[in-house]
Parts: sequence; C-alpha cells; structure tokens
Amino acid sequence: MPEASNKTLHVLGGGAWQVPTILLAKRLGYRVFVTDMYENPPGYAFADDHAVVNVRDREGTLAAARSRAIDGIICDTTDVGVPTAAYVAETLGLPGIGLDVAMRFTDKYLMREATSARGILGPRYVFVTDPSDLARAESIGFPSIVKPADSQSSRGVRRVDSRADLPAALEYALANSAAGRALVEEFIDGTEVTVEGMCRDGVVHVLGISDKGHYADNPQVASHLAYPPGMSDDVIERIRAANAQVVGALGLRTGVTHAEFIVTAEGRIYLVEIAARGGGSRVYTHIAPYLSGVPIPELYVRYCMGDDVAWPIPVPGRRAALLEFFEIPVGVVRSIEGVEAAAKLPGVADLALELTVGQRFGGADNDRARPGYVVAFGETRDEVRAIAARARATIRVEVEPET
Repeated sequence: MPEASNKTLHVLGGGAWQVPTILLAKRLGYRVFVTDMYENPPGYAFADDHAVVNVRDREGTLAAARSRAIDGIICDTTDVGVPTAAYVAETLGLPGIGLDVAMRFTDKYLMREATSARGILGPRYVFVTDPSDLARAESIGFPSIVKPADSQSSRGVRRVDSRADLPAALEYALANSAAGRALVEEFIDGTEVTVEGMCRDGVVHVLGISDKGHYADNPQVASHLAYPPGMSDDVIERIRAANAQVVGALGLRTGVTHAEFIVTAEGRIYLVEIAARGGGSRVYTHIAPYLSGVPIPELYVRYCMGDDVAWPIPVPGRRAALLEFFEIPVGVVRSIEGVEAAAKLPGVADLALELTVGQRFGGADNDRARPGYVVAFGETRDEVRAIAARARATIRVEVEPET
C-alpha cells in the first residue's frame, strides 16, 4: 500500500457540508480530489484537484476517478451521491457499501419494500409515477405524506390533508424527483426522532439519538434536534433495536447511518427513512463525535481509504447537545448584528447565519433553505437549551416584511 501522503481520496460534492470531510482528509495526509456539478463550490479551494462532474453521473464520476488513480471514494454527507460512490468503489475494487445496498438506502420505494418484507413497522404506502393517478394516491387516505422517491433535505415533501391538495402535492414531489417517482404514505402522528449510527462488519452501534421539533408553518422541516431525547430508557432501547433491525434489513455491513423514526403516543416505533451517510448541519461532523466519543468521520475516511483501524464502541447518552435552526420572517434582510459574538459564547460549538444584507429570505420550505443554525454542547438538555437561547438573543436580524 502507498503511504498516506501519496494516496488520493475522491470526495463527492464540494459544498459547505463536504468541506469538513475535505479538510479532515487533508489533515490525515491524503491528497483530495473533489467532483461537483458546479463550477466553483467552496470545497474546491481546499482540495488538491477537482473536476466538474454531477455527483449523480456514475459513468462520468468513474471516468474522473480512473483518470486520477484514486485510492478511495467517499460520499458521507449527501444522499444523492451515495449510489455513485458505491458504484465507483465496486467497479474499481475499493472499499464501499455496494451499489445494491446504496440503492436500498437512497430509493425510498426500495427502502419501504425491503423493510416491510422483513416485518419492520412503517406507514402504509403506494408508489406513484403519474400525477394524474389520483385514485391510487388517494387510497392511502388523509392526512398523508407525499414525497419524492429519490430526493433529500425534505425537498418536494408535503403533508396532504384533503383530496383537493393532492394533485399539487403529487406534481411537486414528482418535479423534485430525478427519476419522476414519488411515494404517498400514511401520516403517522407522534414524536420524530433521529438516530446517528455506525456499522462495522455487520455490528450496529448508535452514536446519538435526538427528538425533533418542526417549524410551525412547515411541519416537514425540522426546527431543532435535542440530544438525548426526552424519553424513557425503555423507549430509547427499543429505538436502538429498531435502528439495528433496519440497517440489517437493508444489508449494510460497514458504514455510517442517519435514520428518522416516529414514536407514537402508544410507544410504537415507525421507520420514516434512513440514509447511508451522516446527518447534515454538523450532526455527523460535530454532534455525533461529541456525544459518543467516537471520531466517526475520521474512521470512515480511513475505512474508505482501505486503512485497517479499530472502531471503538460508542458511549452515547453521556452528554447533551442541541442543533437549533433560526427562525427569520420572510422579507428582505436589512441588517445583521451579533453573529460573531454569539459564536464565541461558552458552549456554542458551531454557529452560522446563512443570510446577507439585501438578500430576500423566502422561508424555510426545505432543509437547505433554513437561514442558519446554532450547535450547543453541554451536560444536560436544559443546559444546551439555555446556551442556544443566549446565542439567539445575541443575534439581531432586521427584516423588511413583504406586503
């Protein structure tokens, strides 16, 4: 095997969420090659080499990888590139999760088919490819959730409460699907939880569990994730067991996962969906390592590069964290103050306000449209809530509302 300094890691995506992986790989001594569909994403500035290739383009990515003689490929923070990374790794004989596994994790219809076949609890669902197929979509009843089969970040997802809203929701979901495929699912009422996990040689571990809140005006988009969840030990253990069952059903042997479940008032646990990559918004890069004591981003980079390193067993539940997204009214941003001061507050692990003066903010209609976030670390839920509240109070954003 070549020395680390001579080995090249191919990172799929050069956006803001991929920058920590690029910087980590550089610190570990690897050369970094980045491909992205855009001409000048931020990740290019930190990489040794780059090429403009859409992360969905498997053959184009394979050709680029071959031209650089890569030693490993990774897509650890975005769903859409997971099958591409798996395909390239499988074709070149590099470590990876396998294309079949990647498809079951990224195609929500295949995911539902595989998990339901194993008796895993999930909402009733139908598969739709034609927006005029209202009878099939309507058979689920109301309320229902309509979503693309192959999108991410809550793009194209809507709750539908009546037949009158169904046609527009179907068109919206299909328009946000690369393959023009959607699911209509039974709405399950309850508390949504996220599970950050890792799997090595078929053994599944949990790095952290949160309960999730949502924006009042858009219940499909999360407003905060609080770790650990405010639930009984029994429920938490059953969430762990459900997560391991799902990972096994989808066939993942080694990798990282980000799952979402609904816990009903009766304590039943329903799978929402699961991804074979880390959670965004610093969940994978900051929160999961803090909560568990496991440097999972580093371990996964090393695994993808073929390095044989031990993965320690996580110790979840020993600390608390909060990821809270800011709420800004729709309108034109006139002034922003206090961001730097808020970022320096004790307990603030990371903070970003992704707005500029003069920008029109149109609302958080999907995960990527949220205006910014604060990550707070501490020992208890109350402590991290107080830290986030101080950060919010320090930031002042003046918005001229739309009339």
